[in-house]
Amino acid sequence: MEGNFIFTMGSNFQFLLALVRMTFKSAVGQRSALLIRAFFSVITHLIYIPVWYVVFSVAPDLSGWRLEHALYAYGLAISCWGIVSLLAFGLRMIPEQIDHGELDSYLTLPKPVILSAAFSSSKNTGVGEVLFGVCLLIFCGIHYGFSFVPMPFFVLMGSVVFASGILFFATLGFWLKQFIGSAEEIYFNFNLMASRPAPIFTGALKIIALTLVPVSLMSHIPIDFVVHHHWLTLTYAVLGVAAYAVLAVSFFYLGLRFYESGNRFGIKG
Repeated sequence: MEGNFIFTMGSNFQFLLALVRMTFKSAVGQRSALLIRAFFSVITHLIYIPVWYVVFSVAPDLSGWRLEHALYAYGLAISCWGIVSLLAFGLRMIPEQIDHGELDSYLTLPKPVILSAAFSSSKNTGVGEVLFGVCLLIFCGIHYGFSFVPMPFFVLMGSVVFASGILFFATLGFWLKQFIGSAEEIYFNFNLMASRPAPIFTGALKIIALTLVPVSLMSHIPIDFVVHHHWLTLTYAVLGVAAYAVLAVSFFYLGLRFYESGNRFGIKG
């Protein structure tokens, strides 16, 4: 029994790697579009940087948060948005796939439906967003002395949280038809909240930022660790990330029970 579980996990991991390779090949295959979109994506996000300088020139300290913390949070949030857009844009399209009956073809595959749906499409603007976010994090490390060591882990942790959040809210599409527009608004605001200073989340908002929309796990707690090195808090955050991922996946499979076939069965491989 244990051997079968290990074999299944290994097989799914190989399938995941194959999907990631296909995604990169697809993105690289459209080099001109990739470079153009990456350029404009970087320019778009650069526009927001002066805003933070203006805000913190007026109020240099927001309950312990300074300019460097805001830039670090913005870098994390944009990196995670880009990674999910590039590698798992299909998660954002789940409500539309539900409405059009496009999940039918994934149900015929022996692999997990979530993996097939998540990697079914990619958005190459993610390259520019990842590039911008990582460069901003590197800038914070060089200019403000933040350690580079935990940065890859924070980006990975934030990407899992963001992907799980997208999956969780996308799953509402099983019950709410034509939900794609509302879902996109939720995804955008999820990421927007992650790039905002933690002190603005108080009371009920703080509870929401740690549970239903756990943006604190994406950026606020990592920054708290960078500043104060609270290992216990970081450990709880990692457990929270894992729990939220399990919740999102479980919620998706619960919704899948209510899926109404679009009678478009086919084979995708």
